[in-house]
This record gives sequence, C-alpha cells and structure tokens, in this order.
Amino acid sequence: GGDGGGGDGGGGGGGDGGGAPITFGEQEIVEAITWGSGAFNPFQTPAVLVADWLGLLILGGSAIFLYVIITNFHGPRGDEKYFAGYREEKMMSIYVNSFAAYAYYARCASHANGDIGAVAYIHLLKYVDYLFTCPLLTADLLCTLNLPFKITYPYFVWLNIGCGVGCSKFVGPARYMWFGLGASFFCVAWYSVYVIVAMRLRQIAGSKMTQKCAVTVQTAAAIYFSIWIGFPVLWLLLEFKAINHPISLSMHALLDVVAKSLYGFILLSFQITCEKEEFVFLPLMPRIDYNDDEMSDVGGADVEVGYHLDEHGLHQNHTPMGPVVGSSKQRRISREMQRAASPYNSAIKPPVAGGEDENAILAQIQALNQQLARV
Repeated sequence: GGDGGGGDGGGGGGGDGGGAPITFGEQEIVEAITWGSGAFNPFQTPAVLVADWLGLLILGGSAIFLYVIITNFHGPRGDEKYFAGYREEKMMSIYVNSFAAYAYYARCASHANGDIGAVAYIHLLKYVDYLFTCPLLTADLLCTLNLPFKITYPYFVWLNIGCGVGCSKFVGPARYMWFGLGASFFCVAWYSVYVIVAMRLRQIAGSKMTQKCAVTVQTAAAIYFSIWIGFPVLWLLLEFKAINHPISLSMHALLDVVAKSLYGFILLSFQITCEKEEFVFLPLMPRIDYNDDEMSDVGGADVEVGYHLDEHGLHQNHTPMGPVVGSSKQRRISREMQRAASPYNSAIKPPVAGGEDENAILAQIQALNQQLARV
C-alpha cells in the first residue's frame, strides 16, 4: 500500500501511515483510495458529506417542484392542458436539476460505502453532469429571451467543460495545456453569450415590461454569468494551495445549487410571467428610427402592422416592429376596443382618387388587417 501511494510517503504518505497526499487533481485522490494506500480521504470529511447530501435534497426537490409548477400551468388562458408538453424547451431547468440530483445521489451512495474501492470512481460522474447540464443552462437562457445561436453557444460551453475535465484529471504539462485551451473557450463562450443577453436586457429595460419582471430576468442573468466565473476560480485556488480539497468539493456543491436550483426557479418564474402576459420577444435587429409623430402614436412599443386609406390611396402603416418585446394580450384587447369603438361599417370614409369603389377598398383593408392579425 505504501509503495503504491508513493514509496516512502513522497507521493501519498502511505509509508508513514498518515499525511495528505501530494496530488495533481481528483483522479489521483480516487486512485489512492481505490488502491487502499491509506491516503487522506477528502470525500469522507464532514463538510463534503453534508454538502453532497444537501445538494441531493435541494436539487432533487427543485426538480420535483419545478415539474409540478410547469405542468400545472395551462397557458395564458388556462385552456391548454399540455401547455408544457408542447413546449418542452421550457422544461430544461427540470432536466438540469434532475440529472444533477442523479449525480449527487451516486456520490452519496459512494459515501455510504466509505468511498473505498472501485465505487469511489462514481465521483467522476460529476463531470458527466457538467457536460450535460451546463450547455442546457445556456440554452434555457437563450430560448427564454429568444436570442440567436441557441445551439452554437451551448456547444461552445460544452467544449469549455470538456477542457475543464482535462485540466482536472491530468498532471502537468498536459494539465496546463488543457487549462489554457479551456480558458480560451471560456472567454469566447462567456463573452458571446454576454453580448446578446446584455442587448436583450437593455431593450427590456426600455420596454413596457413591469419592473418586477425585468428585475427577475436581470437576477437570473447575473447568477448565470457570475457562477461561470466561480468554477475556474476554484480550480486556480486549489491549484495554488489557497484552499484544500474538502473546501473545493464543498464550494462546488454550493455553486451547483445556486447555478441550477435557484437559477432554475428564477428563470421559470420569468417564463411563466411572460406567458401569462403573452409577451413576444422579437429577433434582435438594429433599431429603426422614426419621426416624433410615429413614435408618439406607438409609444416606442411594437404594434400591429396594418394598412390605411387616405386621399392618395392605400398605404402600409410605417410603425415599428418593436425593438424588444410586446404583449399580444394587450394588442388583442386594444384591437377589440378599437373594433367596438369604430367599426369599419361606421368609419369616416375619405375621398378616393380615381373613382374606385370606396367600399371595396375598405373591405380589402379589413381583410388584409385580419390576415395580419392572424399572422
């Protein structure tokens, strides 16, 4: 046992019967446990045991509650029993929390066996967890805000996590080569997602969305971007011996809970609010300038495109498509009020040049507007 751990204690302290091993990542710790070298077992420390059990309970409970919430939401009018079933992109937070809870359950099962023997390798399942859940967290945010690159940017995140596995499992110099590549992917992925999310958040701040709703999505975004930074920071702190393995493992559990459970609840709350108000996030596009009269008519928000008739003939309304988000619920109510107040059959009919049939043109306008409303 002593020889397997590093001879006279130089590698694992096995020859002397004590002392923390000199290791280069968790792979060596797991191997030391598996070989029975008598090395210090960080997985059996009280802090790690408590953190893993709490992680299991919180993430598992969150998955159940999130599932109950989204499956009991039947759409903005309450008439769609399988609202979530036909919009399964809204269930990503459930996939994230349930798979993370599965990984923590495996770790707790290893704890029950004393983390000794081949069962200790189950702790490596957390990297499979990260490879699956971290891209989903990104896709969930991008889909919620209807942002571009819903597959590409999560793929960048997946590449970054793969590099994280390499720099945690290998010794130098390969260890630092993987960290360098991972840092490059991290900067590209983090900045790419930040740019488009920041654009949407600025647009939301200038829209008619309620302050509470805007703060909710801003909080979710803040958690997302700050948690990203936390994991490489923990790696660096452990690498330079600023913290030990039990602290690192416990902090990873804490970041998991915040990034998956708390973030999931906040983002799902925002999604449901948007559905109730029937908010529609338009694709990101350059903002178009309009004159003061047009902006005063629409209040800077998106409006239904239609046609109008004047003395010069038939024209399309030149009103904004909307820079951010509009409520189709509000537009529907507005349309109903307009139809009740000034129906087409009682509208003031302007003169028409060229002697065309005025009623036929008005009927055409009505048909076009109805088609656009359906679109």
